[in-house]
Amino acid sequence: MSKPDFVTATEHYVDRIFGPGTGEKHSRFLERIENAALREQILRFHVMEAETSQISLEENYLIGMCVLCASKHYATAGMFAKTLLHLGVSKEKILEAVARLSMWIGGLPSVEAAFAIQKAIADYEDQGLASLAVWFPEAEARNG
Repeated sequence: MSKPDFVTATEHYVDRIFGPGTGEKHSRFLERIENAALREQILRFHVMEAETSQISLEENYLIGMCVLCASKHYATAGMFAKTLLHLGVSKEKILEAVARLSMWIGGLPSVEAAFAIQKAIADYEDQGLASLAVWFPEAEARNG
């Protein structure tokens, strides 16, 4: 059975960012979402993200990281920060974006977000792409 177009598009999108084979691994990660409609929604978001005629990949992930920080979703925001580093965005730019959140969400919440993003940056600086491994699970060995 062939994959739906949005699955194939997601795999190509992720391969373009993280390298060959990562798209298929990311599909395995997304297959863990038990609700098919939610899983499809996330896959379709990747199709939107891949369209970069008006907003670049870097801008998309920077916007996403800021929104996730503002809504206190620090784990995913950290993954987006690591993706930004992988794409070549400087840690200074990432931290400046988090600092500017203080204009909208306040100083103390921005400090909390900054600590989470600083930790994500340190993880990426220490482990590189391996710090994003949760998004790219290996195929499970099958018995028999």
